[in-house]
Amino acid sequence: MKAVVLEKPGELVLRELEMPVCGASELLVRVRACNICRTDLKCATVGQRDLVYPRVLGHEIAGEIIAKGSQVARHRVGQRVHIHPGISCGKCQYCKKGQDNLCDQIKIMGFNFDGGFQEIIKIDQKALRSKVVNLINSKYLTYEEITFIEPLACCVNIQDRLKMNYDSVLVIIGGGRLGLLNLFLAKAERVTKVILIEENEGRRNRGKELGFDAVFSGREPDLLDQLKRCTNNRGVDVVIPCCPEPAALDLAVQILRKRGTLGYFSGITKGQDAYPDINQIHYKEISVVGSYGCSVGHSRKAKAFLESKKVYVKPLISRRVELEDLATGMDYLRNGDGYSTIVVMNK
Repeated sequence: MKAVVLEKPGELVLRELEMPVCGASELLVRVRACNICRTDLKCATVGQRDLVYPRVLGHEIAGEIIAKGSQVARHRVGQRVHIHPGISCGKCQYCKKGQDNLCDQIKIMGFNFDGGFQEIIKIDQKALRSKVVNLINSKYLTYEEITFIEPLACCVNIQDRLKMNYDSVLVIIGGGRLGLLNLFLAKAERVTKVILIEENEGRRNRGKELGFDAVFSGREPDLLDQLKRCTNNRGVDVVIPCCPEPAALDLAVQILRKRGTLGYFSGITKGQDAYPDINQIHYKEISVVGSYGCSVGHSRKAKAFLESKKVYVKPLISRRVELEDLATGMDYLRNGDGYSTIVVMNK
């Protein structure tokens, strides 16, 4: 079977690997589509703390079960599935509370195990015990749409923790894929006022078309006044920065109202000189809520949003590439060409 293997940073190689054998307590899934994430790009260029080489990247996986072991009862051949990437211990305090994304023993496909940029992926007994196989009930969802379950689940995590309501004023900084997924989710949860701050004019215009109630560049000299006017003098309740620049985090604490909430959703890029004025957290009594990845429960909830059509992700599909062209897909992502590039395997 074909796979693209990251031998070391900067070296993606198409390989012919042995077909995995399905054990008695295992499944084989044919990968039909795998979305390219910015984390994949980071791994492919500079590496990542949990990455061991060589590695098959890819953790936003949609596919079809093609083989099952004799001891696997819950699944059947032919079922369409999303593969949740986190394999947790199931025994620690976090796992028992449904917070398996925080499990100290968690292993992630595409980091600790080979991921979705290969034709066939094996789901072993431990992964099945972690409930990583997310059965798709809707026949209308395409494999490409199914790949959005994982990034949408990350948005579910932060928004569940923020506990917004219909009256909340939400600002999203960054109009890329995750900024728009957070918009779609907030609207599905009936948040009535969602505002975008984005430097790129094209993304501002597209963001307005896709449902943002107001858009700003972030460079307006009277930005705070404009935000007050468009919120009827209420101010901004919640900000979710969806980009890694420290300046976005600094902007977030500047525009939040007193006792507003910062959703720390996207970690900042290290090695830059600019850092947020965290004294604002003190002066304005700002609450900070963090989120990391997503749990199995978040994936189930994200799947339900897609299957119910409360969240519609097709506008975010910008490019499709074959497995052999994964490096080209990475370039599209690096250059900000569209929102999502998906590796599609039709065989």
